[in-house]
Amino acid sequence: MTPRKPENNEDEASRPLGSSTTDERRKFLTHLSMGDESMQNIDQKKLLSEGNQESESGSDENSNFNQGDFIRHFIGTNGPPQIITLCLVIALALGSTIGVVPAVVEDRYARLSHGYIGKAHCLDIEKDERPSECLLGNEDAQNSAAIASFISNTLTFATSSLMGSISDERGRRGIMLLGIGLSLLAPLNLVLLQLIENMSPFPYYACHALSGLVSWMAVAISSLSDVMPPIWRAPSFGLILAGFSMGFALSPILAVFMSHLGVSIFALSILVAGFIFACFYLPETLSPDMSARARESRLAERP
Repeated sequence: MTPRKPENNEDEASRPLGSSTTDERRKFLTHLSMGDESMQNIDQKKLLSEGNQESESGSDENSNFNQGDFIRHFIGTNGPPQIITLCLVIALALGSTIGVVPAVVEDRYARLSHGYIGKAHCLDIEKDERPSECLLGNEDAQNSAAIASFISNTLTFATSSLMGSISDERGRRGIMLLGIGLSLLAPLNLVLLQLIENMSPFPYYACHALSGLVSWMAVAISSLSDVMPPIWRAPSFGLILAGFSMGFALSPILAVFMSHLGVSIFALSILVAGFIFACFYLPETLSPDMSARARESRLAERP
């Protein structure tokens, strides 16, 4: 008689592919769970250390490759180099006038509003020896600056979404040119304020407040998003902020070598040069397809 095969045994040829490997893994895990705990901890630590070393080496290689590739793509793409140049120029111009405005406006308010007739400039007088007219002029300058900044920030808050929607449909270039053009008006009035003896500071602060109508920085970030891949948008935004911060960091150096009027003229000159540069070299980054999709999305949201 032929001996019967055990019912639980299976033919090795009929086993699914990979079942032997699975059985071996189960036996290995069972061995670990039943074996010595110290040996188990050593094996786990060894496996974890090897995995961490491999992941770190792989991440370093990917980061090095991505950094170089990102820089080449950023410089070679039409749009990002022009935008970061404009950010640097505008920040340098606006930052250089921060120390000039209080000195000029304080003396002007003291003479026009409070009757100061002294030959010396208010800021040239020692703080303890300044007449009351200069102190009152300083208060007027601070109040005017606070009101202008409040209006500018309020306008930016109220119009940012509108300007963003317009730029999504009509393009980024026109909105950015409008924002840069508005930023020219305040330095222009600052120069005129020092050239015209009896000119009121009100036009300067009015132009400073109106510059908040267009947030060109937000539009510049949107422009970068149009041409940069999603994986590189965050470092692109970081470069824009770095260029803007560098302009503000370098601007106080100008006050060491120039007079108030010289700094004001320099700031106006580089702003005009930046505006002309933008008119000729700033490209439109919004593609017609993206503009059409934005228009269709807006029309679809209408009730």
